This record gives sequence, structure tokens and C-alpha cells, in this order.
Amino acid sequence: MLDKTSFYSLRVILIMLVLFPVYTQMQSLFEFKDVNIPFNLKHEDMIIKSGKYDLEFFKHGAGQVFYLKIKKGNKTICLIPEGERVKYKNQSSLELLLIDPDIPDDCRLNIKRNPALKIAYIIFETGKRAMAYPYYKIRFKIGYEQE
Repeated sequence: MLDKTSFYSLRVILIMLVLFPVYTQMQSLFEFKDVNIPFNLKHEDMIIKSGKYDLEFFKHGAGQVFYLKIKKGNKTICLIPEGERVKYKNQSSLELLLIDPDIPDDCRLNIKRNPALKIAYIIFETGKRAMAYPYYKIRFKIGYEQE
């Protein structure tokens, strides 16, 4: 029989596992520190003011679900779950991927804007030398506005 303290501890652990499955299965791919974002980002009903942020990229479990966590210091500002994997043009051939000059050796981050659609694209590439997930190119679409 469990004593009262063990019972409550077990209950707390079970609640955490049930309520936070995304966090328990997320694998960090890479974190970029002090990324300057020169425009305001709009995600759902939140506006993220221009400035320097830490951007951390995650992969969820065994599936192809990707997340972008935007942080200021140790505080998480938001978690964006709509990352999509973009295939490289030579994705079907490992030999061509190895010599493709468009694929970086190490992690790379690009932020591009489409002014007509008012969408910013945050593109993360793991690169050729990534130990866990090489040759991943992940794109996040997020609204933006000029200051």
C-alpha cells in the first residue's frame, strides 16, 4: 500500500504526463541565441514586438511535427506548432545531398518576408553535419507587421 506522500507524488506525475504530452516528447533540434527580428510578429492574438529573441526548434516524437519556441531570456513568449518540412530538390539521393552546395554544413537560420501576403517565413536547416536529424529544412509561416 502506498503512503500518503507517495500517493500524491504519483498523482502529480500522472497529471503532468497526461496534461503535457507535447513537452514530454519534444526533442530539441537547435537553439539560436539573440536573433534580431526587425519587425513585429503576429501569432494568433499575440503580437511579438521587434527585438532580440532566442529561437529554439523542436521535433515532436516520431512524427513530422515541428515547433518553434520564441523566448526572451528564460521566459517562453510563444510556441508555434505549424512547422512544415520542406524537401530539398535532391532529397531522394544521398549522394546528391552530400555534394549539394545549397545545403549548409552546419545549422542555418533564414528569415524572409512576403510583403504582399504580410507573412514572414522562418526557415531552419539542420545541415549536413547534424548528428540526430541531418538534411532537415523546416519552415514556419507567421504573420508580421512593420513598426
